[in-house]
Amino acid sequence: MPRNVELKMLDLSSVPPQGGYVARRCPMRAQNDVLQPALPRPIGPEVQRRFDQGNAFEAVAIAQLESLGGAARVVEEVDGDDLSILAEEDVTVLLGARLPTDRAGRRVGRPDMLVRAPSGGYRAVDVKHHMVLEPAGPDARGLPALVSVVDRPAFEDATPDVLFSARKREDDLLQLAHYQRMLEAAGLAAKDGRWGGVLGTERRVVWYDLDAPVWRHVAPDGRQTMQSSMERYDSEFELRLAVIATALAYKQDPSVELLMVPVRIGECDECPWWDYCKGRLREGSGDVTLIPRVGWREWKVHHDRGVTDRAALAALDPVTARVVSAGIDVPEFQRLVEGLPDDTPIRDLGAVVRAKTQLVRLEAEGVETFGDLMALDTVTASYAGSGMSWLPEQIDLARAALGPSPVYRRRGVEEITVPRGDVEIDVDMENIEEGVYLWGALHSIRDGGVTTSVYHAFVTWDPLTPGIEQENLSEFWTWLTDVRLEAHRHSKTFRAYCYNASAENTYLKKLGIGLGILDEVNAFVQSDEWVDLLRVVDDQLVTGTGSGLKAIAPLAGFAWGVDDPGGGISMVQYDSAAGSTDTADRRAAREWLLTYNRGDVEATLAIRDWLQSAAAGIPSITAWSPGADGEHAS
Repeated sequence: MPRNVELKMLDLSSVPPQGGYVARRCPMRAQNDVLQPALPRPIGPEVQRRFDQGNAFEAVAIAQLESLGGAARVVEEVDGDDLSILAEEDVTVLLGARLPTDRAGRRVGRPDMLVRAPSGGYRAVDVKHHMVLEPAGPDARGLPALVSVVDRPAFEDATPDVLFSARKREDDLLQLAHYQRMLEAAGLAAKDGRWGGVLGTERRVVWYDLDAPVWRHVAPDGRQTMQSSMERYDSEFELRLAVIATALAYKQDPSVELLMVPVRIGECDECPWWDYCKGRLREGSGDVTLIPRVGWREWKVHHDRGVTDRAALAALDPVTARVVSAGIDVPEFQRLVEGLPDDTPIRDLGAVVRAKTQLVRLEAEGVETFGDLMALDTVTASYAGSGMSWLPEQIDLARAALGPSPVYRRRGVEEITVPRGDVEIDVDMENIEEGVYLWGALHSIRDGGVTTSVYHAFVTWDPLTPGIEQENLSEFWTWLTDVRLEAHRHSKTFRAYCYNASAENTYLKKLGIGLGILDEVNAFVQSDEWVDLLRVVDDQLVTGTGSGLKAIAPLAGFAWGVDDPGGGISMVQYDSAAGSTDTADRRAAREWLLTYNRGDVEATLAIRDWLQSAAAGIPSITAWSPGADGEHAS
């Protein structure tokens, strides 16, 4: 996390011009890239595959654009500071043109496409090997979809697509903002608005307003505002430049204080410096960011209050945390009652406190007198006004991580419950960037305490096109619907389960649009018969180390039938399963994928059975606190 420093006071002249990827990556990685503090980890097969597949997709997309002819032109070898081709009036789409180096801004970049605006100037379009659209609806988290077709990619030719939302991927938008700043520095930006486009696997250009306030920003004082992609990019890029400049200065003079220390975030597992950072983060009881979902901002809030590891976080007071997270300024309340009789009822503050509901909340937490108020924990109370609304959960997560049990019941959960059916279907899909090639389903019938299960794989190994993907889904959907209706006809309860259903829901709805059955799909996924087992687990259990399928299933005694099961490796296996010219290699990869998928659906069944049979033995998180007996977990 960056130490307190005035970034604008730093001399950035020593920093080589940087690509837009710098703003998207962890700033600790930017520092380590300069310092080289250890041997970097080699690139893993999943990451290498993503690079290779992304480059191949980009090459095909560019070739298809070039084949359209007309005013589209591939720029093979052009001096980055030569503006002549960018000024040619007959060129409306430039492919692969390196923009003039922005020396003042320390930027370099080569957009996949530059699309000329009718009023002059260009807008950048990036080619990305992932989906850019998701089905619209009340649960969609994207933005309104403004879409143009590939043979007429201009922003002015874009039209709204009400069936879809534009996915809001920060990496994509920060990259577009980088190109926008470069176009502006060269005097080449379109004059009417800052818009950038992404061409994804749907083979359509989706346009984004880079000035729209779409990113939530929490200030150090807890105030929340919305940032545009341009604002987010500017602050992130400026920080990385400062980090690099300071690291370069440190190499010349080790007395210079570096700006960054390790923090655990989502990209760590694929970072070449993770082994180095991991060792530092695991010292003692472990850094606070080893707690799930505790990131940069939370790290700063905790460290400003002297809470630097999981043990210190676990030692905070849950009652005080709940009061603070409700928006009550405990230190100010304590100041008001300091020196007054301890037995004075808390309701007597009603004469000086406007929000009487705060007094009701205090009483609900057992704070009934001035003495109770003064007894609230000072360190935990210091979080007032920090905007850390989920501090109580963080405390329990830290306690669960350090406690002797691998899993605990959440506060207030007296009995573990899980929806069950006479007929149960466990569902898990496998996908690549182009879509879903496998829908796996475990069909179980529960009768008199005996469960009979059969695995079904709806799979295609043909090159994945929208038509083939929809045909495969249609076969799965027809089967699922038949099983469901058959259960209804025999007056049996039916449940279908998925672990973290967001991805399955997205693909079901996307393909439902293509098959013309969206209403039918929506009715099912919104019904009680479609159960997201992750929510069932998350609502009732806490582990301190995450609640993903691969973390929870082993607690139920389940093990996969393949080595190193995971979504990244499955994509590597798919390339062999669908594309290898070696028959044995192809067969082995297909068997691996089917075994892996079967393991996923069998794992969800195992978790349900475990929740029912072993739930009584799972202790409550209230049963363990710092100082209690039991060894700390790593």
